[in-house]
Amino acid sequence: MSSSVVSRRTAVAAVVTVATLASAVGAFAAAAGSATTIAVAPRVLSAAPARSPVDFPGVAQARAGAPLPAGYVAVARDVRISRGAEVAYAALRMTCPSGKTWRTGAAAGDIAVSVLDRAVSEKRSVLVMASFDTRLTALGETAAGTVYALCR
Repeated sequence: MSSSVVSRRTAVAAVVTVATLASAVGAFAAAAGSATTIAVAPRVLSAAPARSPVDFPGVAQARAGAPLPAGYVAVARDVRISRGAEVAYAALRMTCPSGKTWRTGAAAGDIAVSVLDRAVSEKRSVLVMASFDTRLTALGETAAGTVYALCR
């Protein structure tokens, strides 16, 4: 009698283990095959005397919550990156309004920004890359934020 109880317990444990592993492998396989999706919103402009959305490096007068200095325009684009099996980032163009040129850039939220153009001085349009921290955004999660350009 004791051997049949042990066999039954062993069989039940084995079935539960196999079912758990099968569901975990199936979930991982489904997530592993998913694509990274990227959404970039159209640009939104804010001009002085509107408040600065972030601290802009290199422009002491453009601090978060303070009015933008006269003549400056902040260009914003919302970015959402849903992480899939392979990490991908967004390359996008930050374009200043006509008659204005790039001064500096910044980002807010889960998104980071880096400039891809070699020279940005006196340029109206600059190519940037929006990225996210892969240690903080797991497979299947979404990193969201805003990329900014400050133009004058």
